[in-house]
Amino acid sequence: MAGTTGTPPGGAGTPGTPRVLRAMNDRAALDLLLEHGPLSRTRIGKLTGLSKPTASQLLARLEAAGLVLATGTSEGRPGPNAQLYAVNPAAAYAAGLDVTPRRI
Repeated sequence: MAGTTGTPPGGAGTPGTPRVLRAMNDRAALDLLLEHGPLSRTRIGKLTGLSKPTASQLLARLEAAGLVLATGTSEGRPGPNAQLYAVNPAAAYAAGLDVTPRRI
């Protein structure tokens, strides 16, 4: 029954719910990966202001959804190499349609 759990019929959640916050964090991470290229979990956390565990959880969600891929590791820094993540190029498609009064 819609509304009994605070979720509207479309299932998108209401502002401030954990579901909406997760979606916003996931989108922010995807935007950063598109803008900067491959990033580590730590770097995504710093750029978004999210904790390391939260950044790990969102990357796990995005990876499970096929939206990001582990692409290698960072090198040249002291300490262990960090796993890098990038947007999965096979996860996005675009289409165009030329619509005029006489044809499509």
